[in-house]
Amino acid sequence: MLIDMTHTITPEIPVYPGAPAPAFSPACTLTRDGFRETLLTFSSHTGTHMDAPAHLLQDGRTLDDMPMSQFSGRATVLDVSGEGPVITEAFLQSNYEAIHTADYILFYTGWEDRWGTESFLEDAFPVPDEAAAKYLVSRGLKGVGTDAASIDRLGDKRLPIHRALLKDSVLILENLCLKKVRGRKDFLFFALPMKFRNTDGAPIRAFAELREAFEAERRRR
Repeated sequence: MLIDMTHTITPEIPVYPGAPAPAFSPACTLTRDGFRETLLTFSSHTGTHMDAPAHLLQDGRTLDDMPMSQFSGRATVLDVSGEGPVITEAFLQSNYEAIHTADYILFYTGWEDRWGTESFLEDAFPVPDEAAAKYLVSRGLKGVGTDAASIDRLGDKRLPIHRALLKDSVLILENLCLKKVRGRKDFLFFALPMKFRNTDGAPIRAFAELREAFEAERRRR
């Protein structure tokens, strides 16, 4: 069973404060040209997307320079919706069994329910503190994700959590859809970024493969 974890890009979606909104316009039409083609204009960090080290680091690696193996692996979704504004190292250590086999740790904050509203950009969603970020780096992860707009506080221009993760090539995924996999442990996860030259970040198609659900359905048949 495949679970889509990606928001649809539309001109109305929430964007990071100061970022341009997506714009769609017809490049070709059935009436005029005999086929449809759409001109898309949006930033590399639009919607459900992935940040590369090059997003913030002068010599950081770009996504188009990474192997495909970096974009998939075993994932765990941690429910932090009741943890308050800070995800601590102690909380992560208390979930050691769920974390130690994972390639991706994804934080369910509950902010997905606010998608499409002004409150999605309220700066109160849970984010890791710097000690928690260092702990995540120590686990040798491929990536860390959230259903919120950022892995940092929106008001913190230093972006300390971004920097802590990206300097060790831990990819960052933001604006994920996690409600359908809330609390899921050890499933296959895919986050496939758009490929263009010098990719500092890119929209992704993120999805989960729940093999146990597939096997249960097959047994019922």
